[in-house]
Amino acid sequence: MTRKPSNTTFSPGDLFGNPILVGSMILIVTIIGVLLSYNANKGLPYVPAYQISAIVPDAAELTAGGSEVRIGGARIGIIKKIEALPADGRLPARAKLDLELQKDQEGLPVDSEVRVRPRSILGAKYLDVIPGRSARGIPAGGEIPLQQAQPIVELDEAFNVFDDETSRGIRGTITVLGDALAGRGTAMNEAIAETGELLPPAQRVLGVLAARDTDLEGLVRGVSGLSRALEPVAPRFVSLLLNGATTLDALEAAGPQLEQAIVELPRTEIAATRALRVSRPVLDDAAAISTALRPGTKLLRPAARSLTAALRTTTPVLRRVPDLAGRLRTTLVALDRLSRDPSTPSAVRKLTTTVSTLDGTLQTLLPAQQTCNTLAIVLRNLGEVVANGNADGSGLNALFMLGLDQQLQSAGPAATLNANPRPINDATECESGNEPYRPGRHIGNPEGRQPARTELTAAPQEATDRARAAGLLEVEK
Repeated sequence: MTRKPSNTTFSPGDLFGNPILVGSMILIVTIIGVLLSYNANKGLPYVPAYQISAIVPDAAELTAGGSEVRIGGARIGIIKKIEALPADGRLPARAKLDLELQKDQEGLPVDSEVRVRPRSILGAKYLDVIPGRSARGIPAGGEIPLQQAQPIVELDEAFNVFDDETSRGIRGTITVLGDALAGRGTAMNEAIAETGELLPPAQRVLGVLAARDTDLEGLVRGVSGLSRALEPVAPRFVSLLLNGATTLDALEAAGPQLEQAIVELPRTEIAATRALRVSRPVLDDAAAISTALRPGTKLLRPAARSLTAALRTTTPVLRRVPDLAGRLRTTLVALDRLSRDPSTPSAVRKLTTTVSTLDGTLQTLLPAQQTCNTLAIVLRNLGEVVANGNADGSGLNALFMLGLDQQLQSAGPAATLNANPRPINDATECESGNEPYRPGRHIGNPEGRQPARTELTAAPQEATDRARAAGLLEVEK
């Protein structure tokens, strides 16, 4: 028995006409679409990506595989993994985010910054990337450090600022402002009308702030850095605010007096302006005098030193003035009796003649004594001539210069004699004791000008003690 070959053939219509086969295909396509849709937020498979990581101080409810990465609001990738990093040395606890970005974002500048921002008020978050300006890019597998992560401010933390005490303070402030504005509608209208004059200058100021040279962005960054630096001392600022509240309470207690003072301010300002306008010439003259005196200020210090020395010198003298006044009184009484004596005029005339005669002598002796100490040296030397002796009497100190041509009688002076019988002792030179010895015979004043100084002498101790006892010298303390 043989089987007859079958003549049955299948057509495309027969294939799609099978409901079981069509339903299975539709189910498979639906499952694939659902899987692709579910995994779309995690990135499509087999699509090349640019993978880097970022360190943030707080992951702030970001979710791995679900939170987006955006630049300027546009989605550029997702967060693939979140890893908690414990505190290490100087670094605090932080979170490491592994990012999977689109391939066209490769080469992100190395100075780019990141921050976690709320996606909605329901609590969803996303990572916002702020591209930098560096020419160098972050290589694949690179990392954005913690220093380039901006701080995170949660909405609940912002709302926690308005606690009960703060809310009461705000309500009180609004109430006080309402009382202050009550009945001042006309003044408010005038202020609003005058705001039109303020707008052109304000526009110029805003133009300056918006200019690139102003670097307003740098100012904001500086203020942000200042805020971060002040964060550790926040309790002290709270204490400062509390003390400020105490001060404001005191100002509120002095309300009527303070209001009166504010009312008087315009009239006070007008009076002060008039006074300053009148005193301006005086101030100009004072400024000119100060400018002219400026070179003289350099001499104030040496002048003050000289004045101090003079005061120190005159103070002991002034202490003896009362005693001197008593003695001067006695002297004046005696001088009065002397002036009444009939023989006084004749004595005064003779004294005048004597003084006139001595004037030439004093004119010679005064510079010799002041410059060359002549009289003191002469008197000292005369005293030393007879200073030595014994019980029988004083001896004569002498030094003999032995020379045969000077010991025997001769028709002329010795050939080696140096003598100056009339030395010049005045304010310009002191020849006595300063004459040089020169070979040969030299009689008279030496050639050239001799030094204007000689040996300084001191008074004998006994004479000094007697002068102090007589009140002529100050007693040493």
